[in-house]
Amino acid sequence: MAIMHTLFFSNTLKRRCAMNVYVPERPHSDGKAGFPVVYLLHGRSDDENSYADHGIRALCEKYQFIVVMPDGGRSFYMDTFAGEKYWTFISEEIPRLISVMFPARQDRLNTFAAGLSMGGYGALKLGMRFPEKFAKIGAMSAVADISWAGRKEGMMCDQEIISIFGSKTAMIGSEDDLFTLLEKPAPQCGRPQLMMRCGTADILIEENREFVRRAAAAGNWCVDYKETPDAAHTWTYWMPTLEEIFDFFSK
Repeated sequence: MAIMHTLFFSNTLKRRCAMNVYVPERPHSDGKAGFPVVYLLHGRSDDENSYADHGIRALCEKYQFIVVMPDGGRSFYMDTFAGEKYWTFISEEIPRLISVMFPARQDRLNTFAAGLSMGGYGALKLGMRFPEKFAKIGAMSAVADISWAGRKEGMMCDQEIISIFGSKTAMIGSEDDLFTLLEKPAPQCGRPQLMMRCGTADILIEENREFVRRAAAAGNWCVDYKETPDAAHTWTYWMPTLEEIFDFFSK
């Protein structure tokens, strides 16, 4: 398993950026060329190194995926009001770079996204806005209700909220609102399968429950949702859960 710490100039963000990419060193066990790819997004207080710091290597060695971990800053993976186009960076530029730099399979059935907290929101948005590109999505302790950013527990000052979203309510009802995306008509290719996990002691538990309720009401969504009693918003919960998500991707 090769670990690539990749520095590159982003034409989208107009600066040098970083990502970690794990690449299997042996041919895939199915005998086909290349490897499935997982875009793994970090939370708001983290960066491209966070999963590596918490032991992702063991999972990467167990599953034969290319695992892409870019630095998304504190952007909520948005094209921000202040002008940094992190959504374009994550959804367009990074996949384009991966397709030319690494032996990644390009078809929908071999393309996945996952993340925690802010990264769970980003992963869900990738799958929901691009169902033709992603077969499965995994979200842990996800920011499912984007208006969370403006609440007190979001620990974001008004200036930061405005720099990202424009206002505390500007994103509601937009293509950046997961609840709005749930209501979109099902595409011809079908919707991605979603696996969502959250602990009952997590500050985001109620909005995860609300997301699942709305998905059921909208219909045509396959959501595998489970809660872990007393689990909180911590890495001790996320890493074992990530293994469950990788197993979901591998089947």
